[in-house]
Amino acid sequence: MHTMTITSLDQAIEYVRTEFEKYPERNGMKARLAAHAGRRRWPALSLMHVAVPGDTADVPRGYECPAVEMPDTPQGRLARDVAGLLAPLDMLNPISPALGLGQGTGTLVTAFGIPLNPEMGNTPAFTRTIDEVLAEPPPDPRRAGLMPEMLERIDLIKAHLPPFFKIGLPDMQGPYNIAHAIVGEEALVGPYLTPESFRDLMEHVTTYWITCRRLLLDRIGPDYQVPYQRSPHIAECSVNLVPAKVYCKHILPHDLRIVKELGPPTIHTCSGPHVFRVTLEHLPLIETECGRIPCAVAGYTTVDEAFAAVRGKPILLNIGQEVPADFDAAFAMIQKDLNLYAEHPRLAFGYTGMDWRWKDRPAIRALHRRLDAYWEERVQG
Repeated sequence: MHTMTITSLDQAIEYVRTEFEKYPERNGMKARLAAHAGRRRWPALSLMHVAVPGDTADVPRGYECPAVEMPDTPQGRLARDVAGLLAPLDMLNPISPALGLGQGTGTLVTAFGIPLNPEMGNTPAFTRTIDEVLAEPPPDPRRAGLMPEMLERIDLIKAHLPPFFKIGLPDMQGPYNIAHAIVGEEALVGPYLTPESFRDLMEHVTTYWITCRRLLLDRIGPDYQVPYQRSPHIAECSVNLVPAKVYCKHILPHDLRIVKELGPPTIHTCSGPHVFRVTLEHLPLIETECGRIPCAVAGYTTVDEAFAAVRGKPILLNIGQEVPADFDAAFAMIQKDLNLYAEHPRLAFGYTGMDWRWKDRPAIRALHRRLDAYWEERVQG
């Protein structure tokens, strides 16, 4: 049963702001800002289970979001989005007052004449050739793909919500990830077979990436920006599919262009070891990541290796790990990570139980409470 019913956008705004004040230890945005600055904080760790179609169980909820009874209008949908910001509290996970844009990893790919397939998680519906892409004029950053929808949503949010609510950038991936999504395997063999065309494609994509980022941040404005998103975020998932020397020769120059024009970046490595090492060596990172992901295509960067590399440096280390199904074993793994805070407070914590399901939610919440208590008594205290 819902705790209450919301019938107006103003009511949703007030309710959500009040709830954020009630759960300061779950404020993920404040926790991340504190982590970047090396300040004391609550851990704001995230515990998740895998989402499997049809996986349901009649288990008690840890938190009930309010029901929103409003028409299917822009303001009604916005009220539902605002109320939905509280959903992570059901699992005691961090909440952030930031509303998103875009449609996942394929968001910017749509500018290159490739629609998304909603039945496949909004992934690009097909690929094109490098020659096809280069034969066309560069996409118009204001009109191509999903950009008009994103700009319209920014305007809607700013017109109806106070700047307590921030506007998060869409998943912009990174130039090489986008190139891979556009041209498929040509992005893997292009550096060897057609290096000049591949370079032109990467320049093409990087120019669009930089222009879109600037356009979105300008439209959002400083009052509504998520503070730590002012630094460029580059996802390097596809670099796991090529050797480090290919990255250094054919991809790094475009990442360095981003650094030159937009400043030091944060990096998503997909936990790949050679991606972790080569980006840390060649880019002035302010954030990188690591963690146990057994099925990762190129292996994973262990927490011990990553911690040794960043300890004492002004770099936030995102720890993202798959944990054992056994809850005591999961506690021991996460406990070890939390203990690292004493030496390097620039840490973020996220964990997924690949074998956990909906039925395990009460036990996951119990684990979360146990970890929070450990942090308060042994780590932060």
